[in-house]
Formats: sequence, C-alpha cells, structure tokens
Amino acid sequence: MIIKNLKDRLLERRYRVILVMAFILFIGVAAIISRKSEMELRSLPFSSDDFKEVALTFDDGPIPNATPRILEVLKKEGVKATFFVVGRMAEKYPFLLKEICEEGHEVGIHTYSHPDLTRLSKEELLEELNKTRILIRKITGKDTYLFRPPGGRYDNKVIVTTTLSGYKMILWTDYPEDYGCLSSKLIYQRAVSKAEDEGIILLHNGIDATLEALTKIISELKKGKYGFVTISELMEEVGERESVYFEKFEREQKVKPPLEMAVSE
Repeated sequence: MIIKNLKDRLLERRYRVILVMAFILFIGVAAIISRKSEMELRSLPFSSDDFKEVALTFDDGPIPNATPRILEVLKKEGVKATFFVVGRMAEKYPFLLKEICEEGHEVGIHTYSHPDLTRLSKEELLEELNKTRILIRKITGKDTYLFRPPGGRYDNKVIVTTTLSGYKMILWTDYPEDYGCLSSKLIYQRAVSKAEDEGIILLHNGIDATLEALTKIISELKKGKYGFVTISELMEEVGERESVYFEKFEREQKVKPPLEMAVSE
C-alpha cells in the first residue's frame, strides 16, 4: 500500500514537471512567433497612406486669452503639440508655460524679445536663446534645444552660431498664413491642403481665426489618417535619414514668412 502511494506521488510529480515544461515551451514558441510576426510586419512595404505623422506647432505667447483655449481644444482632441514661446511672454505668464508642459506638450524657444536674428551679433543672438532657455528650465524644470527664428529669418551666421552652441533650428513645411488672416475658413483650407507626411504645421498663438479653425484642422487631418506628434518625436522618426532631416527642418520655405509679432509689454 505504501509502495503504491509512493508510486502515485512520483507519477503525479512527473506529470507536473511535464506540464510545467510544456507550458514553458509554449511561451517560448509563442514569443518567437510574435517576434517573427512583428519583424515581418515592419518589413512590409507600407504606402504613405497607411500611416502618416504631422507635428502641430504654435508660435508666440503664451497669451492669457488664447493659450488656455488652444490647450482646451488639444486636450479634447487628444493631440500633443509643440509651443515655441517668447521668453518675455513666458516670464510674464509663467503659469501658462507650466500649464503647457503639464498638459504633456513640448516647449521650444522663439527667442526672448522676438527680434530678427539676422540683424543681431553672435553674442546678442545667443543671449536671446540662452535667456529664454534658462527661463523655460527655471519655470518648467525641462530643458530644450529646439528654437524657431522669428519670422523664419536666418542666415549662415544664425545656422553656424546656433549649431555650434547645441541648438536645433526648426522651421516648417506647412504655413497657412494665419497671422493677420481674419478668415478661419481660409486658414483651415490652407492648412489641410498643404499637409504632408512628416510635415510641420506652423500656427500662431493669439489669433481668434486660428483658434476657430483649429478643431476643423485636427478633425480633417485625423480623417486623412494623420497622427499628431511633437517635434522631438518627429525628429526621432527621420533623424537617421540626413537628407530628409535637412529638408524637413532646415530648408528655405517657399511660402512667405509670418509677419513680425509685436510682443506686448
């Protein structure tokens, strides 16, 4: 009787070992199949229509009567954007800059006083960027090396000086000329008609017509299978393709540059 019980226990233990080994084998095979499927999926020749990305950016501000409304729309639509802020405005309204970051958006530099960088000395140029960068870091705790020159104005001096100092100039591929435009319909039409994969849309903080068009712009791009990313996320996607990287982020724009913003005191 004792021998029989002992045999039964040994048999039961053997079955358990077999079941455990079978389970481990199953998990291993499943992982291999999953990995293989993932690699095959990545290697498929997807067309540009299958997955497209676009970065939504806002220049100027933050502005009390405009920035919160933009953030409200972005939150409702589940979209993350990049805000290129003017240092003097961020210094005046630090709570708005904090709110931008707390909502998960990216912040870039749009200089401290919004000057034409091509008219500044190297020292003045770097002071405009460094002062704003330090201010952003002090208010939000986050550092940034991204900047957009006011009016899209730059020259060799601007490129060399900023690059050697570790900054990265970000321009755009889609500017619907919203600054000074009173028609939200026109802004909407221009924005969606010029949209492209891995593109950068330039809009302005503080323009009522832009705010009115924003929801429609986002909705239409979503219908066109666009996903919204920050500038840093977009740069990660194209960073290894140098020619595309240069074209998307530092090329001369064919559209006319935005007008100079009169930064309020």
